[in-house]
Parts: sequence; structure tokens; C-alpha cells
Amino acid sequence: MKHTNRHLLSIASVISATIILLFSAACSGGNNRLPESESLLPGRELARLNDAIASAPRYQKQKDERFDSLKRALRQPSSPIKRWHTAFEIAETYRQVNADSSLHYASIALQLAPPDSSSMKTRAHLAVANALSTAGLFIPAKQTIDSIRHTAMSKEEKTEFWKSARMLYSYMSSYVQDHSIYAEKYRRQYIECDDSLLRYLPENDMFHRFIFCERLVSEGKISNAKSTLENLMSKLPAESNLYGMAAFQLAEVYKSKGDFKGYAKNLALAAECDIKGCIKEGIALPTLANWLYEHGDFDNAFNYINFALENANSGNIRMRTVSIASLMPVIDEAYSSKLDSSKKHIMAYLIVTFALLLAVVTLLVGIIRGYRRIHANEKKLALSSKKLETYVGNFISLCSSYASRLDQLSKLVIRKISAGQSDDLLKLINSGKFTEDNDEEFYQLIDKALLDIFPDFVDSINTLLKPDKQIRISKDDPLTPELRIYAFVRLGVEQSAKIAQILNYSVNTVYSYRNRMRNRAIDHDNFDANVANLGRQGSTPDGQAPTQSK
Repeated sequence: MKHTNRHLLSIASVISATIILLFSAACSGGNNRLPESESLLPGRELARLNDAIASAPRYQKQKDERFDSLKRALRQPSSPIKRWHTAFEIAETYRQVNADSSLHYASIALQLAPPDSSSMKTRAHLAVANALSTAGLFIPAKQTIDSIRHTAMSKEEKTEFWKSARMLYSYMSSYVQDHSIYAEKYRRQYIECDDSLLRYLPENDMFHRFIFCERLVSEGKISNAKSTLENLMSKLPAESNLYGMAAFQLAEVYKSKGDFKGYAKNLALAAECDIKGCIKEGIALPTLANWLYEHGDFDNAFNYINFALENANSGNIRMRTVSIASLMPVIDEAYSSKLDSSKKHIMAYLIVTFALLLAVVTLLVGIIRGYRRIHANEKKLALSSKKLETYVGNFISLCSSYASRLDQLSKLVIRKISAGQSDDLLKLINSGKFTEDNDEEFYQLIDKALLDIFPDFVDSINTLLKPDKQIRISKDDPLTPELRIYAFVRLGVEQSAKIAQILNYSVNTVYSYRNRMRNRAIDHDNFDANVANLGRQGSTPDGQAPTQSK
């Protein structure tokens, strides 16, 4: 029995472990992420990017607090020039965060520009052009750029002009990337802007170095571009916009070299930089989302493209909204298909798990029943052992009583004969007094032994007797001769002669007592057999033997 239950427990443990594995598989079965050894986005960068996305509301709140401070300063009474500087700063800061707000404050800066300050007017016009470019309003942005192209400008203003023109043609080139004729035209104009900036910017200027790195990438000078970009990034604050732009270019370098982990890592760095700077026009995150989609990581691709779209919409960055929206249907469809597949897998896992759970429950019920049977058997064994000890103890007591009685009789006989009192000895024996005294003690031992073995014997006997013929004695009273005789019948001593010999009764006396009890029984003919079966297997649950059918 113990071996069987150990076997059942082993099976239950195996099935339980299988259920745990199935639940784990159900939880991860719909995840199409690549194994860690093949992951395109290393775990550390993935965690950092996800943390940045989770913390985006906090970064936005900090940016909004900065805007609120600038707006309060703009509302304060001050000189037109000071208010112009504040409005211009708000416009430039808003450009990558919210195009409409940037355009609004650029227009305010244009209105605040003193009539005699061509420099302030030019920079305000460029702020307007920048906001229009970011919003995807390319025609008015180009008109604004063209309107000031040939005006007199300082070297610093020329630098800002070519930066604005470069931004416009970069956006326009990205917008028409599927139309090769226009894309090539805008790309050439973009390169012309870069050439002009390289002439106007000092060589040690960080933006000059970035343009130079970008040119190296476009010309396929990968090794030189990689070392130059890494050197540039080491000198830039990790939260700066230029750092993110450099990381994006470095990603392109790694992609050209076939190092896709380096590609994904640097795209993640660029995206993280955009998120921390609240830059809504960033291209790194949608690019990373598209790359992950192409390589089967639909979960992250779906989350990243949705976050990028929400950012572009919240900042009204129309040209980014259009390009991101073009990626949404395929990523969304792939993600939905994956979810449907996951649901089917999970349902299959749940069905198998439920079946195994039922098997475990069935086994556990069997184990519990087995333990109960073991426990019941142990109780029976303990009871049998206790009864055996009682039997031995009572047997020893009876033997001791007989030995004591024989010793007393022997001493009495020796004493009487030695004293020449043979006649007195004969009279004492013939009177029966000595025998009665000893028999009384012997019956007490017999009663105790019988009741130790069968504590419910009297109640059990009464179940076999007619209600008005039942025997009523207290637990301290000795057994009646009838009960004593039938106690030996229950012990298996059924011959009246043997019972008479044990109890020192005559055989006729035993017959007489047994007939009296039969006459009081419900089933007269089977009374002796029913007494012999009291408490044995096959008797009724309450100890009553089965009644004979009439």
C-alpha cells in the first residue's frame, strides 16, 4: 500500500510539473520574440528603452514646467527685445515637441521683432519656417525660406538659414521617398545645404562634425564614419538631440557592416534620447519598430509604433504621422494575427491543462483514500495489538489466580494433615465454602477479562434480545451467569461441557442458562451463531447480526 501511494505521489508530481510548464508555455507561447542568443535588441537596451517609454509622462511634465515658466516670463511687462528673445526661445523649444505651438510663438516673435532689426526678423522668419517644416506644411515653409534667401545676412544668420533649409529638404526627401524623381531632387538640395553649412560652421563645431560624419556614411566610408561618430558621441551629453542624431547615424553604420545587434542597440539609444528630450519628430523609434516587425518581434514592434504615432499626433508632426501611419497596418495586422494564434495556443494549453488537472485530482482522491485505508488499518492493527496485550495479561492473571489457589489449598492440606485435623479438612472441603470463595474471585477475573476484550458485549447481546427481555446491569456489576456463558461462546468456546469445566458449573446448569437466553432472543434458532458473530465482519453496522428471513 505504501509503495502504491508513493507511486501515485510520483505521478501526481510529474503531472503537476507538466501543468506548470504548460502554463508557462501558455503565457509565453504567443510571444514571437527571438531567443536571447538571436535577439536583435539586447536586453539592457530593451529595458532602458521600455523604462524611458514608461517615464515619458514625467519627462513631458518637466518640459511643460519649462514652457510654463517661459510663458509666464513672456506675459510679464518687459522690453520688446526681451519679450522677443523669450518668444523665440519658446518657438525653438516647441519645434520638436508641438509644431502648432512652435508656429504660434514664432509668429509672436515675428510681431515683436523691432522694425529696425533685420536680424531679429530673419531669425523669426526662420523659426516660422522651421515650425512649418515640422508640421509638414512644406509649401509655405519653402516660400518663407525663399523669401529671405537673398536678403543680407550675417555669417551666423547664414548658418541658421542653411540649417532651416537643410531641415526642410530633409523632411521633404523623407516624405516623397517612394517617388524617386522628387526624392533625388530634394536629396541634392539637402546636400547643397550640408555643403554650405560645412563652409560656415567652424570645424570644431559639434554640428559641423556631425554633418561630416553623416557625409562619410552616405559615401560608404564605414570604418572612418564609425570611429568619428563614436568619438563625437563621447563628447556629447547623452540627453542632447545631437547625441540621438549621431546614434541614429551610427546605427546605419552597423547595419552597413551587417552587425544587426549594433544596429538595434544604437537605434534604441537614439529613440531613448528622443523620448527623454520629448522630441515628437524622432524617426529612430518607428525605424526600430519596423525593423523588429520584419524580424518577428511583433509585441515590441506594435508597442513602439503606437507610442511613436501617439507622440507624432500629440505634437502635430504631420510628416512623421504620415510615415508612421504607413507602417501601422502591416504591424497591426501581424500583431493581431499573433494574438489570434496565441489565443488558440492558450486554449489548447488550457484544455490539456484541465485534463491533466482532472487526472491529478483523481490521483489525489485515490491517494487520500489510500491514506485513509492505511490509517484505518493502522488503527485496527493498534486495536488488535492492544487486545492481544489484554488477552496475554488476562491469561497471566488467570494462571496466577489458579496458581495462588492451588498454593493456598496445598498449604491448607499440609497444615491440617500435619496437625492431625484430617476430619476438619474433609468437612471444609465438603462444605464448599473454600471453593465458593475462590470461585467468586475467579469470576471477577473472568468478568474483567471478558469486558476488557468486549467492552460493548452487554449492549451487543441486548440487540439480539427482545426489548422486554434485555439485560440491565450497571458497568460495576458482575456479569450474570448467562452473560458469562455467552461471552465464552463469543470467544469461540461453544461446547457446554468445556464452558462448565472452565466456570466450575455443571453441564446441566450451562444447558439451562443457554436455553433461558435463547427463549429471550429475537431469533431463537440462530441465537448462538449470532452471538458468535457479534462484532465480526458480516454483521450489521450496529453490531446486530443479520436477522433470518421469515
